[in-house]
Amino acid sequence: MHVLIFGATRNTGFETAKILRARGDTVTAVVRATSETSALKELGVSLVSADAFNGSDLQMALKGLSADAALCSLGNTRGTPERVDHVAVANVVDACAGLGIKRFILISSIGAGNSRPALSPQAEKFLGPVCALKTLGENHLFAAGLDYTVIRPGGLGHGPASGRGVLSEDPLISGSIRRAEVARLAVQCLDDPKTIGHVYSAIEL
Repeated sequence: MHVLIFGATRNTGFETAKILRARGDTVTAVVRATSETSALKELGVSLVSADAFNGSDLQMALKGLSADAALCSLGNTRGTPERVDHVAVANVVDACAGLGIKRFILISSIGAGNSRPALSPQAEKFLGPVCALKTLGENHLFAAGLDYTVIRPGGLGHGPASGRGVLSEDPLISGSIRRAEVARLAVQCLDDPKTIGHVYSAIEL
């Protein structure tokens, strides 16, 4: 499998690249020119330099590229969350649709879409605005006609995958999960066509 990853330089995207490369899949990471990419190079990941905030730049950089699937784990950066969680995600979706890459995994967040009530009052205070933007990103994907799966993790932590992560279609569940475990579940979804068209919340039991 050849998987195109957006957001591969760190956290969930990087953990996903590690899993895919370890089992022999081809991975291409779309990174900004200023990104630190030495760890990706050590994994044998191919790199494409592009700015996901710039739709035309992204499409030009990816022109002619072929892949079996794409995974987007772009998340907010302090001060400019709307550019990532909505605009950048929408640009990525449009670029993949233009390339004919039908299979698309989006890493979103519990609190987006119909899972908004799952946020605690404290989480709502800090994450509510970002989750509203993630909802717009999700909606853009839903309208794009791709074979999508959306994974909405709960509170994210570090550490190795535990094997205790679960995917649930109950939008009201909440909890926490390690990024490496989200990556494991994302690869599981890539391998399972039955997950196409589904939106899952992801937590560890």
